[in-house]
Amino acid sequence: MTIFGINFTDLWENISGFTTLFVVAFAIVIFMWLIYKTIKKVSHRASQTKQPSHPVAKKLDKRSTPSHNPFIHGNPVAPEQLIGRDGELRRIAGRIITGQSTIITGSPRSGKTSVLQGLMLAPNEERAKTLYGDTVNKLIFSYLDVFKATQFNKAQFWESVLEPLQKRIVANTPLFKAYQMCQNRQFETNEVENLISEINQANWRLVLLIDEFDKFLDNTILTENQGEFFANLRALVVSPDNQGALVLVITSSLSRSQLNNETLKSSNGSPYFNIMDEFVLGALSESEVDELLAQGNFTDDDCGFIKDIAGGHPYLLQVVASTLWESYEDGNEDNFAKQQRVKDYFYLKVKETLKNIWDSWDQEKQSIFMSVALVHLEKLGIKFPKEVDIKSISNSLSLKASSLIELERYGFLRRDDKMHGGWRVYPGIFLLFIIDIFKPEYRDKLSNKAWEKLSTPKSYKRFF
Repeated sequence: MTIFGINFTDLWENISGFTTLFVVAFAIVIFMWLIYKTIKKVSHRASQTKQPSHPVAKKLDKRSTPSHNPFIHGNPVAPEQLIGRDGELRRIAGRIITGQSTIITGSPRSGKTSVLQGLMLAPNEERAKTLYGDTVNKLIFSYLDVFKATQFNKAQFWESVLEPLQKRIVANTPLFKAYQMCQNRQFETNEVENLISEINQANWRLVLLIDEFDKFLDNTILTENQGEFFANLRALVVSPDNQGALVLVITSSLSRSQLNNETLKSSNGSPYFNIMDEFVLGALSESEVDELLAQGNFTDDDCGFIKDIAGGHPYLLQVVASTLWESYEDGNEDNFAKQQRVKDYFYLKVKETLKNIWDSWDQEKQSIFMSVALVHLEKLGIKFPKEVDIKSISNSLSLKASSLIELERYGFLRRDDKMHGGWRVYPGIFLLFIIDIFKPEYRDKLSNKAWEKLSTPKSYKRFF
């Protein structure tokens, strides 16, 4: 049919042909898109269910993967297994070589004992030459755990710490006679000073490694004479005649300033511990955490999960990595379900440690940490009662810079520009502890959805 010179029959045939071509092309595009989505979905599931190179989950070459759980927690870590503290060991060893004393501080379970024991080496050990060089031959190490000396008097203290020296003394020498005089006179201060002088004359250096030194504050026998014990110990270390012959390396859950404040309550003199440089054992670095986790051959997703909840705290890392390592015995469990179960077990295992850490802080630090935790939880979508003014809490953080920096130094806070106030809790497992100690009248007002988010990472991507 032709109208006004236009053949509509041909035109319709052309349109129909074009439409058919368009429909076919569109169908092909949809088909290819469906194939792409299917492949992507299968790949995602494979990545989620893929197990790491683990001896239980997958039979691999035992030379590259240990058949035992490689993550150690509970007992101090042996020097050859200590990860992430090489810098501290080298610097403290350098101070020992030059006759300087040191205090090692940190939160409970931060590795203080492991570092202290890592310094005590025999001259014939390979690591001894690395740390101390030729000086190692003149060093006499003496280790004391104060937990075993809580009721020591002064004579018992000195007899205990001088035992390694006694074993090296040759009979009928001036040093031998000085030691005998100390014993006969119950280790009076002037006799101990004469003994230190003879150690200096023999070109030796006595290095006292005292673990949990702050527990001496609870020893009423040693501290009954207005801090005389601490004052005499300080005087022996700084004596100009024998300087360098006696070196102290101590660990303490209290900071140096806290130790000074506690001991100065009974003294008007100089702070006893200002002669010691302070080394704080904070969080491990990202590369050190990676080195530790490499022992377990975890997937990237599991490594991220571990870092999120344990941060850089060495003990927390070891516990959660150990728990996750053992979880692979259950076979091909869904990854989210596995991580949820591990998180629950992990929290039960470390809850007491978290409480010990919390109790070691003064009221100001507890208040600051609580403030950061509440802001962090609110950012994650947890809705608090109206009585909890998150905005005012976040605005007040800028007024507490020194406490924030100290908590960062100890490895429990991290700067984060995405958070109101600029800080976040690190490690994330501490958020569960904060909810646990939240005032009941507020905690009970949290909605069921809040608890669901706290307990189900899958429904909230991951809570931490």
